[in-house]
Amino acid sequence: MIDKDSFWTFENGLPTLITTLFQMNINGYPLVLPDMIGGNGYDGPPSAELFIRWLQANVFMPSLQFSYVPWDYDNETVAISKTFVSLHEQYAPEIIAACKKAVADGSPVNMPIWWIAPNDTTAHGIWDEYLLGETILVAPVVTENARSRDIYLPAGTWYEQGDSSKVVTGPVTLTNYPAPLNFLPFFVKGSAAVPTISVFLVLVAVIANILQNKN
Repeated sequence: MIDKDSFWTFENGLPTLITTLFQMNINGYPLVLPDMIGGNGYDGPPSAELFIRWLQANVFMPSLQFSYVPWDYDNETVAISKTFVSLHEQYAPEIIAACKKAVADGSPVNMPIWWIAPNDTTAHGIWDEYLLGETILVAPVVTENARSRDIYLPAGTWYEQGDSSKVVTGPVTLTNYPAPLNFLPFFVKGSAAVPTISVFLVLVAVIANILQNKN
């Protein structure tokens, strides 16, 4: 990505980490190296809160790149950072699998949520959530001082934080979903997932062929 500024705003700040990710993936550049966590600090270093939220937003992207580091701040920041670096490591197999699929067939590694819900007009307007592959939905906090956020889940069965005992059925908007500073909301799609657009098109073609043969 281009250099990002250490801002909370759309002036090349944290929210544009996600929108730039979409732009690059959809345009055929899926192996994205996000800019360094916290931004470049051209007008001063990021606050501890901005650093932590930036790290969280990066977790399900292909890589983590540090310039500012947790121990520049305090023990709380170090502890929270360890948690999310470990989470990135935990899901590394899924990240690598998505990268391999991108190389094989051009599928985006990270895409907007409408990718798996092409006819969902609500999903079309969501810019601050993203997918890893077609099964992991990530809803980072990109607003300063926010400790909750609204989250939209398209149709299907979703497991909160990947926990199959915590099931949410979409489509649904989770209003004021808790997101304290040490928490990154994400959801893993369950076995009752709706077909992706590619599967949907295959089904349409099969049905059309059957009808044509009957005629």
